[in-house]
Amino acid sequence: MKNNTQWHVLLFVFLVLLGSESCTPIKGIFLGRPDAKDTSRFKNSKIKSDSCFLFEKDNRYDIKITDWSSDQPVFKALQELCQEHSVRSFIVIQNDAIKFEYYRKGLDENSLHPSYSISKSMISCLIGIAIDEGWIQNVNQKAIDFIPEIQNKPYADRLTIKHLLNHTSGIKYSLIEDGNLYYGKNILNELQNIVFTKPPGTKQEYLNVNSQLLGIILARISGMSVTELVEQKIWGPIGMCSEGLWSVDKYGIEKSFCCLSATALDYAKFGRLYLNKGLWKKQRVFSESWYKKSISRDTTDGSSHNYNYSWHLGLKEYGDFMAIGLYKQHLYIYPKKNLIIVLLNDREKPILAERINWWFVFRQIGDQL
Repeated sequence: MKNNTQWHVLLFVFLVLLGSESCTPIKGIFLGRPDAKDTSRFKNSKIKSDSCFLFEKDNRYDIKITDWSSDQPVFKALQELCQEHSVRSFIVIQNDAIKFEYYRKGLDENSLHPSYSISKSMISCLIGIAIDEGWIQNVNQKAIDFIPEIQNKPYADRLTIKHLLNHTSGIKYSLIEDGNLYYGKNILNELQNIVFTKPPGTKQEYLNVNSQLLGIILARISGMSVTELVEQKIWGPIGMCSEGLWSVDKYGIEKSFCCLSATALDYAKFGRLYLNKGLWKKQRVFSESWYKKSISRDTTDGSSHNYNYSWHLGLKEYGDFMAIGLYKQHLYIYPKKNLIIVLLNDREKPILAERINWWFVFRQIGDQL
């Protein structure tokens, strides 16, 4: 999702309601900030699992890191660090073996965790598969080819799939729209409220609506729901062990900018798919060319150095990249070390959240393995 600050503002959306004729759902007032309970609060579609890939276990490693939360490099066990923060689950996997595995009290390997914006990278993967399948010509195809409802809006005729992937759409951010997408019951109704403030390809602005439009495109070009598509093209092929959930509106349309729930180990399998450049047990899930395009740096067309095709790109010397969600959730991939790290968090106190830089923690782990 967009960022913590905007979701904190969303908690007080009733103030907007009082001074406008907005149709933002009252549900947003009572539920407040997104949290793990939303997995059961909202209507869901189920992603079925019919196979199960298991990682080996090799917990012999004593991993110690410093989180730099003080001005001194105080090293502590990774287990202790997890317990000091609002960590739901933390998993370190190298060479298909689990080196470290943590679950907060009351949770285990079968627990479902909300992905928030980690799901944006899953949607990006499905776009790559759609191009491989020939359903989409390429990332430069116009969005209005699939979403004619917006064709009469200024600048809409310039909007491409690449702009949506890279969040350079030129669409105006709206708190009300975000509230309606997350808490509302009619996602397609929001198409009429889209407004462009600048030509697509001008500036990168991270918006939930961009990924929502990609989800709508995927459903229309495939003839399947996003749930059915991810089940057929990703969940089954890579051996997700548990049933997943994707929150939907009252018409069954997925909130594709967020709201996918899965186990920590199943998220790790998605990371493994990218670690292996789209290959799974010698079977091609998506093309290697899509992998290379996804993690390449491209600052043209309004994009930025550290974000491409809905993936966050790390340091050049590491070659790492990651999917990131609200509350600093991460799916971290470090190809040089054949390393996958899954971090799933709940919201925590702002000072604690600000002090820790999880990217530094991940790289310390990689340096030790």
